[in-house]
Amino acid sequence: MKLIDHPDNPIPADAVCGYVKASDGVRLRYAHWPALGPVRHGTVTVLQGRAEFIEKYFEVISDLRGRGFAVITFDWRGQGGSDRLTRNPRKGHVSDFGQYRDDLRTVLKQVSLAEYPGPHFALAHSTGGAILLSDTARLRTMLDRAVITAPLLAFPRSGHEGRLLAPLRFLRKVLSLGRHEEDYSERRMGAPSTAIERFAFPLARLLCLLGLGRTFIPGGKAELHVSFETNLQTSDPARFKRFNEVLRQSPELGIGAPTIGWVKAAANCMAQLNAREFGPSMKLPSLIVAAGHDRIVSTPAIEDFCSRTAAAGYLEIPGAAHEILMEKDRYRDQLFAAFDAFIPGKDG
Repeated sequence: MKLIDHPDNPIPADAVCGYVKASDGVRLRYAHWPALGPVRHGTVTVLQGRAEFIEKYFEVISDLRGRGFAVITFDWRGQGGSDRLTRNPRKGHVSDFGQYRDDLRTVLKQVSLAEYPGPHFALAHSTGGAILLSDTARLRTMLDRAVITAPLLAFPRSGHEGRLLAPLRFLRKVLSLGRHEEDYSERRMGAPSTAIERFAFPLARLLCLLGLGRTFIPGGKAELHVSFETNLQTSDPARFKRFNEVLRQSPELGIGAPTIGWVKAAANCMAQLNAREFGPSMKLPSLIVAAGHDRIVSTPAIEDFCSRTAAAGYLEIPGAAHEILMEKDRYRDQLFAAFDAFIPGKDG
C-alpha cells in the first residue's frame, strides 16, 4: 500500500515508502524522509499508538524534519498498511507484545540504522511507548535518547468505578483511625483501575486459554469513527477532523476495538513495566511526557514509574488530552519545547 494523499493532509515531500518483513514473515509498511535545512541533528524513528497509521503523523513528520531530523515511521503489525493477523481486518489483535518488539527491531535495523546517520532517537506514543520501554535493554545499543508521550502503563479508573469504591475507602480510613490515607496518586484523576487489573486482566487470560483470544473484547466493535464530542483523544477539532477524513477516504487503514488477546498481551507488558525492579534497570535516557487530562491511560501510573526510574525524566502538560501530538497548539508547543531541550542532547 502506498501512502494515502488527502487534500487536508498532503504527503510531505521526498517520501520513500516500502515494506520490510519481521522475523516471522509479517510485512510492515514503513516510510522515511530526509531532514530539511542546513543543520542536521540526526534521525528520529516515530512509534505510533494502537490503531494509528503513518498518514496520521504527517504533521509531526514535518515538524521533526524542520528541526533538522530525518524521520522514519511504520505501521505496527495488525494495523495501518501492515499485514493483518486475523480474518477480520478490523480487529486490533496481537498475541504477545514480543511481536511488536520484533517489529521495532526490524525497522530500526533494516531502515533507520541502514538508511540514515546517527545519532538515533525515538519519539513514541502510548502503546508505542510501552513497547519501547519494555525493550530498552536491547534498544540501548540502537538509540541514544527517546521522548515518550502518554505511555500505556495502566488503564485509568472510570468515574463510575471511583464512585463505587468511595465508601470502601472511607470505611478503611475510619476503621484505621486515619492511618490509611490514600496516597497522592490515588486522589488524582486517572488513578489506575483496580477493577481492570484484578478482574478484567485475569478474565482475558482465562478466555485466551479457552481459545477466544481473537474475538473482540466484550462490547467491542469494528466501528472506526466516534464523534468529536465523545472522543477521548484530543480537544482540537481541526486535527480530529483531519485524521478522521483520512480514515473515511481510506478505511482499510483503520481498526476497531482490540481483541481479548491484545488485552492479555498488554496486561503482561504493563505488569513487566510496573514491577518494582524494572525502573532501576532501565538505561535508555528518556523524557516521558504525560497528559494532564488523559482518559485513555493512567497519568498517575506514569508519574509513579518515572519516580523510580533514574533514566527517565517526567513532564506533565496540564489540560492536554491523551494524544498530545494531535492536540491544540498550546499543548503541542509545550511538548516540542521539551523535545527541543532534550534532543539531541548536550552531545548533539
